Amino acid sequence: MVLPTFAPVPELDPDAYERMARDVRTLLGIDLTQYKPAQVWRRVNGFATAKGLPDADALVAKATQDAVLRQAFLDMLTINVSEFFRNPEAWDALVAQYLKPILLRQLSVRIWSAGCSLGYEPLTIAMLAREIAPHTPVYILATDLDDTILSRARKATYTEPQMAGVSPSRRAHFFRKVDTGWEARPELQALITWRRHDVLRDPYEHPFDIICCRNVVIYFTEQAKVELYKRFCDALRPGGVLFLGATESIPNVRAVGLQPSGLTFYRRP
Repeated sequence: MVLPTFAPVPELDPDAYERMARDVRTLLGIDLTQYKPAQVWRRVNGFATAKGLPDADALVAKATQDAVLRQAFLDMLTINVSEFFRNPEAWDALVAQYLKPILLRQLSVRIWSAGCSLGYEPLTIAMLAREIAPHTPVYILATDLDDTILSRARKATYTEPQMAGVSPSRRAHFFRKVDTGWEARPELQALITWRRHDVLRDPYEHPFDIICCRNVVIYFTEQAKVELYKRFCDALRPGGVLFLGATESIPNVRAVGLQPSGLTFYRRP
């Protein structure tokens, strides 16, 4: 989850933050107690200011009555800033070290894109899987907290600027031109199962060969991250791999049951 930065706002007010967290959970179903308070406080108040409201309390009160504002508030808290093949060198490493060997060795493969946002990541995985092993059964679970973002992802339609990371040959093979831009071909979409899911609260499906959770947890508290990584470990097959963002790491990795396996990769022993 990457939240936009706005103008300076007042320092964190613990009582007001606790009140806001309670109201946000009731209004949006998001548990802010698992997020870093100072960062969330700054961004929520900045968002309120951008909407012409004096503070978080006013934002919550208005969002309760205004469905459009409520959805914008949810999008601000949950949307991932992403793109196709984000950090290409990391995807090259995933293919060479993990995805290709797994696809060529196993009869079927299970992959989870946790925090899939608009669908760039699961579709990137689907393209790579079909390039490596055109006929191997592949199950890609794509989850996100925001139903509105998921509904857009399910359409698998992208504008020309959004397609910047997709080469001409991949566009020709995996997409078709439509009025609004480009649409992923049905055979690519068929590999993906879309589902609303809160990684902090909901049960996890398992087992997976690869779990991708990139640039999603940067605003979580350290304790929430520890619990999350433990659950990811449990959801992986023995030998399965967790794929994080380029700037993310797990400091005490063995405490969560994983072991380092190259930059941004962690393996379940």
